[in-house]
Amino acid sequence: MRKISLIPYKIEDGQEYEVVPSLVSALFVPALNLNARRLIENDRIARKIEQAKDSVLLEESEYLCIKEAFDTFTGYKRQDAELVSRITNAEQIEVKEA
Repeated sequence: MRKISLIPYKIEDGQEYEVVPSLVSALFVPALNLNARRLIENDRIARKIEQAKDSVLLEESEYLCIKEAFDTFTGYKRQDAELVSRITNAEQIEVKEA
């Protein structure tokens, strides 16, 4: 599983960068050319992110959907660097069955 921090961070002008809405919107960029199945899957992942608190744990397949979205999108600004770093360097968590 992968762990991604959802805690907002400060950008150059001192304002907070809202991580959750930015992460969710990346799942629906037009360049992904989502078919119906992928739209539903990305929406499920988006809802999981929106319901999480400070961080979200993602299955590897969910993480790969997000990584693909971030790799596909173009037009980033400097303020996005921290979020992109959180995605590309997402901590891998070993989960043991209870």
